[in-house]
Amino acid sequence: MVLVRPRKGRCPLHKPTKLLTAFTAFAMFAYSQNQVATATSDSPFQLRGANVTPGQGVPSWPVMPADTIKAGQTPVTIVFQDGSTLVLDPGSSAKVGLSSKTPVFQLQSGSAHYSLTNLAAVKLMELHDTVTPKELTGLLQIGNRKTPAGWWSAGHTAVVGAAAAAGLGVGVITATKNGSSVSPSQ
Repeated sequence: MVLVRPRKGRCPLHKPTKLLTAFTAFAMFAYSQNQVATATSDSPFQLRGANVTPGQGVPSWPVMPADTIKAGQTPVTIVFQDGSTLVLDPGSSAKVGLSSKTPVFQLQSGSAHYSLTNLAAVKLMELHDTVTPKELTGLLQIGNRKTPAGWWSAGHTAVVGAAAAAGLGVGVITATKNGSSVSPSQ
């Protein structure tokens, strides 16, 4: 049996280790580049068909192209990279995608409130119909289903706004103290 010693200063595993490190770094970079938005909620919701339980030390979850989101008992706040925000109402569902470099929000059931940084920031859809926003804030809705009138109180609006602000460090929704019920679209 002949033992071959590597050249002085060279490890025989040096090249494979470099390749593995480079591949891992590239995969992490490519994965992070595909993130479209982040999602936060105060109660369990579904993301990519999996149940997500908030409060496990993770303040927000990455939303990737083709991800589906279904809100649970409380809204799910979806914050896009430019700061545009969509609040998926309780029990509602949506799909998030990417068209060229523009994020796409496709409401599949229920309703969602939006607050955009500009009118073309996010392509908005209700099922298969494109919605062209006329204002930076508004409501997407499928059918006649409405969120209970008492749900969008000033307190709930402040909580949703705080969740969005925590996700990006910016205030998205402003609420009044001890006021009457308000809607994020007003």
